[in-house]
Amino acid sequence: MKRLLIGKTITPFRLISPGAVLIENSKIVAVGTADQLRDEIVDEVLDFTDAYISPGFIDIHVHGGGGRDTMEATLDAIQVIARTHARGGTTGIYPTTLTAPIYAIEAALRTIRLAMDSKITEESGARVLGAHVEGPYFNEAQAGAQNPQYLKSPTWSEIERLLNTGAVKRISMAPELPGALEVGRELSRRGILVAIGHSDALFQDIIKALEYGYTHVTHIYSGMSLMKRVKSYRLPGVLEATLLLDELTTEMIADGHHLPPSLMKLVIKNKGVERVCGITDAISAAGLGPGEYELGGLKIVVEKDVTKDYEISPPGYVAKLASREAFAGSVALMIDVLRNLVELASIPLLDAVKMVTLTPAKIMGISHERGKIAPGKFADITVFTEKFEVILTMVEGTIVYKS
Repeated sequence: MKRLLIGKTITPFRLISPGAVLIENSKIVAVGTADQLRDEIVDEVLDFTDAYISPGFIDIHVHGGGGRDTMEATLDAIQVIARTHARGGTTGIYPTTLTAPIYAIEAALRTIRLAMDSKITEESGARVLGAHVEGPYFNEAQAGAQNPQYLKSPTWSEIERLLNTGAVKRISMAPELPGALEVGRELSRRGILVAIGHSDALFQDIIKALEYGYTHVTHIYSGMSLMKRVKSYRLPGVLEATLLLDELTTEMIADGHHLPPSLMKLVIKNKGVERVCGITDAISAAGLGPGEYELGGLKIVVEKDVTKDYEISPPGYVAKLASREAFAGSVALMIDVLRNLVELASIPLLDAVKMVTLTPAKIMGISHERGKIAPGKFADITVFTEKFEVILTMVEGTIVYKS
């Protein structure tokens, strides 16, 4: 089947207006101006003259949505999550586990593998691209909303159990834990993205982590050490190392609540849009409303964010531990992330689109097939308005959401 999409096309290297994208079956076959491609013989023309046609959004850190959680370890739960986030323009997700008994993580990963192998249909939602293992190999001092009951140091025998599911594409760990450097080196050798997460490390620990294959930092400013003062000395932590070292990429929970606009701008100013991607870190409440939920055995409350009177934050809801002492993921969709990058962090639209498409694709090593509108790439497309409302989400040439 051949389709022609017409609209303001963001590749994301340039804006073509009016632009057109020619799609045959699951792949993009041509990109150009509307005049250049309008005479192509096609089965369907989708005209979005007043809207933006963008590469599909890729969320590399997402726990749940639509009332369901990755840790349920059921195919139905993963499918609901995929459909929920497709409504927010996401075409590719990495369902994320959390700190729990190893058998529970293993069960979730086996289900994710099944979802990865599923055929894309109009009801399937975003493509499941692999799993992100977040925990249990974290420092208790930076546990955040990870259940401290199950925290531990990594062992290769246990890691192998997870890898044998065939789903793991990324693991977040605290590199200062016993055995974490050696495990990171082997994971890197096997092509798994190794990320620094929920870590209380110092700068010199991060340098070692780089030498052992760690290349990414999980949700900057969340679950990480800051500069510490020991007597007369100031010892930089994970945050300062992330901002300083070009060898590290990172991700930002751009829900408008985790980080105020000033910190969002600081991260991007230091790292650049090539090394920072936007994520949701969404929990089961994403796409729903306020109420009480659960995350890894911890009670979560979702409510309006009324605590920030020093900087403007967007309207909407925020997820916190029941004690209100820490955030617990977000309830955002990726279209919200894009809006916040533009409206709160003052990022030009093309750069902001890059941060939710090409940059995460590069971080996850899939930019050869996704993350941009170009011939030969998968037809993962998101169409949205100037008000950041998603009109259409297409995954591998199949329309999985239409408003």
